[in-house]
Amino acid sequence: MYQQIAEELIQQIRAGERPVGSLLPTELALMASYRTSRNTVRMALQQLQARGLISRRRNRGTMVEALPGGVATFTQSLSFDNLVTLASTAQRTMLDSADVVLDTAAAKALQCQPGSRWCRLSMLRSVAGKAKPLGWTDAYIDPHYRQVIALAEQQPAKLLADLIETEFGRRIECVEQTVSCCSVDEDMAQPLGAARGTPALRVLRHYRDAARAVVIVTSTLYPENRYSIVSVLARNA
Repeated sequence: MYQQIAEELIQQIRAGERPVGSLLPTELALMASYRTSRNTVRMALQQLQARGLISRRRNRGTMVEALPGGVATFTQSLSFDNLVTLASTAQRTMLDSADVVLDTAAAKALQCQPGSRWCRLSMLRSVAGKAKPLGWTDAYIDPHYRQVIALAEQQPAKLLADLIETEFGRRIECVEQTVSCCSVDEDMAQPLGAARGTPALRVLRHYRDAARAVVIVTSTLYPENRYSIVSVLARNA
């Protein structure tokens, strides 16, 4: 239901029924219009927010910020829910998987222990309606959960961490994120539809359980003008 609501709102924005700068109906109004729950409405709005089409502020409402087809902007306050939204909005195309042992260089890049063993899954992230992929992700999964690769192929809109939690019960308590500048290398240039040497963002994420053990590491490369991260810095009381 939330996907249906999101798609209808996107179509209304595209058609000019809800122009840039206008406010969307309130959550209560959308609940009444679609005869659904607040949670469903919020999930639908998260879809639009993840694509950079709307912004939401207290005491102002939900404003239309852009037309569909622009740069994908994902507003993040380092919330696990934001990553779930990203997974459902930018679906994966699996390219390759293999068992790997990290050498010194790879371990340094991933901030992991040299010699550690992982199951690596390489994939492209794409947004519906976009001609070029959003980015390239190499996910390094605890080899105990290599079965999750088959599940990921069957459920391309679900976060890998979410699949592990659902199927194996190992809860992810936090995600550490590091963003750095880099460039598109030769191996990724053609799949990403970007010239070699194009500026890019590299987003490294460590998914940790309650004991701080790393369950998944993802390294994602986004060519310029395809992805942005907005961090909200709140003053402590």
